[in-house]
Amino acid sequence: MSRSSGRSRVLGAALVIGLTVSACSGGGTAAQAGKVASTDGAAPKGVTLTLWHNTADSQALLDLYKAYEKKSGNTIKLVDIPADSFPSTVQTKWATGARPDILEWHGNQTDALSLNAAGTMLDLSELPFVQKEGDLADVSGSVDGKTYAATIGPLSISGIFYNKQVFEKAGLEPPQTYADLAADCKVLKAKTPGVAPIFEAGGSQWPPQILSAFNYLADTNENQTYDTAVLTGKAELSDANGPFVAGLTAYDQLRKAGCFNADRTTAKWEDQMKAVLDGKAAMVAQNSDSIGLLNADANGDTAKADAAVGFVGVSATKAVTTYAPSPLGTYYVPSTGDSQKERAAVDFIEFVTGDGYADYVAEAKIIPTLSGVTTPELQGLLQDVKKAYDQGSTLSFNSEIPGFGNFGPESSKLLAAQETPQQTAKKMQAFYQQAAAAAKQ
Repeated sequence: MSRSSGRSRVLGAALVIGLTVSACSGGGTAAQAGKVASTDGAAPKGVTLTLWHNTADSQALLDLYKAYEKKSGNTIKLVDIPADSFPSTVQTKWATGARPDILEWHGNQTDALSLNAAGTMLDLSELPFVQKEGDLADVSGSVDGKTYAATIGPLSISGIFYNKQVFEKAGLEPPQTYADLAADCKVLKAKTPGVAPIFEAGGSQWPPQILSAFNYLADTNENQTYDTAVLTGKAELSDANGPFVAGLTAYDQLRKAGCFNADRTTAKWEDQMKAVLDGKAAMVAQNSDSIGLLNADANGDTAKADAAVGFVGVSATKAVTTYAPSPLGTYYVPSTGDSQKERAAVDFIEFVTGDGYADYVAEAKIIPTLSGVTTPELQGLLQDVKKAYDQGSTLSFNSEIPGFGNFGPESSKLLAAQETPQQTAKKMQAFYQQAAAAAKQ
């Protein structure tokens, strides 16, 4: 596994890109950029805090919010952000100037930059959880050496979910490489007609990113070598013989070989997980956040989900997973100008990373992201994820390359055969360059 070091901030503080509109004041004072979280004095009680949260939040997270309410005497008002359109919905609301008191959001540096974290969020670097996060605090919600987010987990670990019965019927072992994916697709089409070898969900836009690039580049980005090369100008995303184009090409070849479901351009994320659970799809490229949805599709019967579905890491050349801070359980405190609510929001951060954390991990049955908490007995499918993660995992290459907020729509165009791999790569290189140039203005 590779985690961040000082080189993870190659572009530094100058990369404050994306949406930089002024925050709406939640109180009588204007929001303040560069504000440091304060823990002075007793936290207020009887305060109502708005929390923009992802509707894919687990029951354990929802219970954690309730536990905070009980402990603090404050109220958490949840504002539902649909999981299916989470990134675009948050950014659209943010662009209007609206601000919650607490924001659940991606920890990737590019996502933190897209909301101008350094100018719009409280700096949480001095809070106790940062030391417990260790190297993860250098990656998640981090800009120019300052930590703006608390990541309580789970990490989002990407690989391949596969239906065990379908694979057994076809006489196949789980894939490890993209060559395996192509070969398995051919066998599955012959031996399991009516079953989609790989189920894609272009209707949600973001899922095609995973198989078209993130998984493929997992081995290339060991020790973050590829994103460093792009950020320092030693490589371009559009290099014809580069790994990004190679991943897009391998993905396009799977499309041309008929490996995807017939409704690949309109199907949604929710459809993906149900299809692999029900055996209507042999494989789905997704992240571990989706296990909650899979369990829900199994009516909460985790034993059923475990018996039906397995998980492995896949990259261009070997079984490697890719990881990123999940938006689920990653929290920022926006600077709203309301000192009372800001103090209460900081109290929320301290609770979910402190007194409430061990109970959360035990209920969620996840791999802890903070030290000092024992890993609980994991669900069988999560044991598969942990095994794959421990065998080898690299930070998702897009985590620190700005402009990748545009990749979801572009990868969906590739899936729909509306552009070629080279055209997609050229567009992404242009988006990156535009983002970098904007930061220098």
